[in-house]
Amino acid sequence: MKLLIAAAAILGGLLAGPVLAQETRPFEAGNGTIGVPVKPLRIVSLHDLSITLPLVEFGATDLVVGSHGRLEEDKVPYIRGAKELYETSFENTDIVFLGVFNQIDLELIAGLEPDLIIGRFGNDNDVLPNLEKIAPTVLLDQDKLGFFGSMQAVADLGGVLPEYDRQFARYQAQIAEFKRLVPNPADISIAILQPWPEDGYIAANKEYYALSQVLDDVGFSKPDLIAEISDSSLDMSPEFLPEVDADFIFSTYEGLYPDQRSPDEIRAAFEKVVPGYCTVLQACRNNQMVFIPRTPIYSSSFRSLTTAYQQVLTHVAGRAFVPLAK
Repeated sequence: MKLLIAAAAILGGLLAGPVLAQETRPFEAGNGTIGVPVKPLRIVSLHDLSITLPLVEFGATDLVVGSHGRLEEDKVPYIRGAKELYETSFENTDIVFLGVFNQIDLELIAGLEPDLIIGRFGNDNDVLPNLEKIAPTVLLDQDKLGFFGSMQAVADLGGVLPEYDRQFARYQAQIAEFKRLVPNPADISIAILQPWPEDGYIAANKEYYALSQVLDDVGFSKPDLIAEISDSSLDMSPEFLPEVDADFIFSTYEGLYPDQRSPDEIRAAFEKVVPGYCTVLQACRNNQMVFIPRTPIYSSSFRSLTTAYQQVLTHVAGRAFVPLAK
């Protein structure tokens, strides 16, 4: 509350900032029609993976003055995805760390004098009234926009839409090449599973950022239980594991997180949730269970899509495998 009051207290000065001197245009956002700068110069991003990273990828890093981020174990802040895919960090840019999830420093944002704030509809609604006092604030309805629609909206707001269009065309060519190499993707089932032993469940993922986008765009099928869920994932109790078996199973490890830093640690996590899991899953029994690094394929990014494309192509295309009995 203290921060909210402080941010509001300096509004007078901010309203005389760069936005009043800029040409604006209407932009349809989750929070209504917003007048945004035609050529923003000082953007604040309220989410690293889905807003900051695309701006970095499309060549607009210099426009970002502040970003949400995360903390490593030693409390060093980082921009997830941008660090791993582009070696872009708070240390080697002028981007200011604004805080972690739901702890964004509004006073710090106000001090940066942004001319545009981009956040996520649903996640940032509670702070919207205060953000709007600082600068035009766009909340993107990412569920409605979808994977590519969200990236396109960020590119549009950042004035870098041509670069989005170029990379989207390249991605479409990659998918076409995948379909040439695997002409029958609908006959191959792939599941994305992740064990969470501390909570005693396995997540069966219908949506998993770039990885699931590539699988869907190529046209692979999913186990029925996953295909039918309405949410992005299903937290399953162990007895449902056979229901999500598939021709191939992908799971991920994450070097930044304790107990998830390697394929062996993820295998151990599966074993903790379901002892003998590998005998339950035919994909595992036949060496068709694949463990890949998470963040490179878990981002709103064309580089992430390319990484996912290469991983799936390498492990699935042009190889013999034992199909799951129908």
